Amino acid sequence: MLRWIASWAARYAPTVEQQAQKAMPELRMALYQAEQRILDAQVQAEYYRSRLAFCESVLKNGIEQVSDLRRDPHPGAPTLKLGPTLTTAKSA
Repeated sequence: MLRWIASWAARYAPTVEQQAQKAMPELRMALYQAEQRILDAQVQAEYYRSRLAFCESVLKNGIEQVSDLRRDPHPGAPTLKLGPTLTTAKSA
């Protein structure tokens, strides 16, 4: 009886390749979610950097000069930097 159970388990047990195949969709989703969290954190950090710079310039120059600058920005004003791109998972 034990020999039969052992041979049955050896015959029907999932192989390492099958286990890896089953894990792929979950791992791809986890990678995508992690990359989304990184992008969201970068957007949030840029937002707070902008708010901090605005408040510092208000303290330094006063609200009148800062509000005039925000209405008519300089042509050489810095723009948002591009973040990392999402990796593309290639399915085999």
